[in-house]
Amino acid sequence: MKSKKYPKPKPSPVEQSKVAEPVASYATSASASAIKPIASRRRIAGLDASDEVWDFAQTHQLVPHLETAIRLAKESLDNPQGVYLTYEPDPEIPRLHGIGINARISSDNLDDWERQYRAFQQRFLREIPKEVQHQICLLLWEA
Repeated sequence: MKSKKYPKPKPSPVEQSKVAEPVASYATSASASAIKPIASRRRIAGLDASDEVWDFAQTHQLVPHLETAIRLAKESLDNPQGVYLTYEPDPEIPRLHGIGINARISSDNLDDWERQYRAFQQRFLREIPKEVQHQICLLLWEA
């Protein structure tokens, strides 16, 4: 049985002159419940931890080791400034992703930089378990 084709209704004169309907734009606004309160920020050894840093640290059980490494950095470096954490992905080898402890130090002498880095590294190798050492690194910047 063939279906009947119904004729297309003719548009009214008003509809014929319309070019297009205006499109309503909607914007989402963050509700108060969607904004994280400052008090619930995640911190590791007193430093803010981004979601990436926190998730990686939790997944790999690095929080206590990061706390130790941050303490070592603050003790080994001469007046470190602006210490913060970053997630450091390795684009080629996924198992080499890690967390960077970034610190600014002020020194014009390269030997002084090396002395501070070696002081950190020696303590780091003694106090951080070998299994997680490759997941934590110290990144020094010029102040």
